[in-house]
Amino acid sequence: MSYIEFRNITKAFGTCVSCRDISLSIKRSTVHAIIGENGAGKSTLMKLLGGLFPASSGQIYLNSQLYSPHSAQDAFHNKIAFIHQHFVLADQLSALDNLILSFSSDNFSLKTKPATDVAARADALLKQFGWKINLRAKVKNLSVGEQQRLEILKALMPDPDIIIFDEPTAVLTPQESHELMKFILQLKSHGKTVILISHKLNEIKYVADDISILRQGSLVSQHAQQDLTLEQMAELMIGRRLQQSQFDSSTENQKTPISLPDSDIHLRKNEIFGVAGIEGNGQDELIAHFLTSLRQHKIPYGDITEDRLKLSVFQDMNLMEHVLLRHKGRFLKKGLLQTELLKQETEALLKEWDVRPPEADKLLADLSGGNQQKFVVGRELLDHPQVLLAAHPSRGVDLGAQEKIHQSLYEYTRQGNTVLLVSADLDEVLLLSDRFIVLNKNKIYGPFNKGQLTEQEIGMYMAGDL
Repeated sequence: MSYIEFRNITKAFGTCVSCRDISLSIKRSTVHAIIGENGAGKSTLMKLLGGLFPASSGQIYLNSQLYSPHSAQDAFHNKIAFIHQHFVLADQLSALDNLILSFSSDNFSLKTKPATDVAARADALLKQFGWKINLRAKVKNLSVGEQQRLEILKALMPDPDIIIFDEPTAVLTPQESHELMKFILQLKSHGKTVILISHKLNEIKYVADDISILRQGSLVSQHAQQDLTLEQMAELMIGRRLQQSQFDSSTENQKTPISLPDSDIHLRKNEIFGVAGIEGNGQDELIAHFLTSLRQHKIPYGDITEDRLKLSVFQDMNLMEHVLLRHKGRFLKKGLLQTELLKQETEALLKEWDVRPPEADKLLADLSGGNQQKFVVGRELLDHPQVLLAAHPSRGVDLGAQEKIHQSLYEYTRQGNTVLLVSADLDEVLLLSDRFIVLNKNKIYGPFNKGQLTEQEIGMYMAGDL
């Protein structure tokens, strides 16, 4: 019997239809995965369940009763928790204050010592999960990975019955991701119903009971997990077979160093230089150092930032304005803005990177996370800078977009340019890098050449065991 049922759900934002006549059901005490390309409607569908906005048409049933939430508070009262892909945290407050704010007094007993009560419950969950978060630290001082864990903790504390995870492992290390998957299975064993949105098909294969696949706003397939291989899932997601890419190490880079006298790391042309390590071990400081050095030496660079929402996306600016912000000289002639040229090049960028919807006057903040990331990568490569700082370039994007980003970075360096690739995804670092270092507590190990270390050896460096 269905526990959650979507019946003919359509959601449109103006002329853009994000969900189109979707009907699917979810069983109680199961893990139900929803997969699809960026902009397929996955997050939108879950936001309808989470009460963030109403459906344009269709109905949702919860435990056979019509469910029509008007706010996130309605979802909260129905014991539905939503762990968002984009953090919903107050940066200037402590982690503990964020947890306190997430509760209503009629749902959680704050008694006379709210901080003590919330901290005790948080500590119990942290111990159960094996995580460490300084609850007294301000959110702005936490690493991206710690902020993601805080989001998960915030959602789990009120003991919900239905838990929606939207790309929960996008900023976690492989070990942390595996632990989270094990925890999701534990939630299921305790009778919880979990809805998981993820582009990481190995995770889906590990935890899901059932899989629904969306493409361009429509449900294209629904299967039991055991009925699909990883290859079939990928093909149903993007509508074609993925290519198996191989990225050979360049030999030209031995002759062409980039002159940055104030750096202990010597970059080379025709090279992807990788930085592996658990987030919060010196990556931010390393990127800041290179940004300062590149500016001082007036070397043209692109910057794919670690946190696009804080550093790359302005809420009230459209896609054309975001392109102009990074490439003023390209579109200004004698002090006059070349509006038509700006629109043409923005539309060409959207087409090349398959950003959906491909509307140059669309607010960047209104795009899905994956489409935002594709746009940012394309924008930073627009002027073919000499050096590209790429922090987690494929975070939160689907397999097809990941393939596009990887191929573009590889081809970009083979044109005489350099990429500094910072990624918590060890597979990404090993696949793309010509040389790489490992960071642990601000200490640099390496550089190592492609294929020089096994994954186990790299893991030991990451943990500081070598």
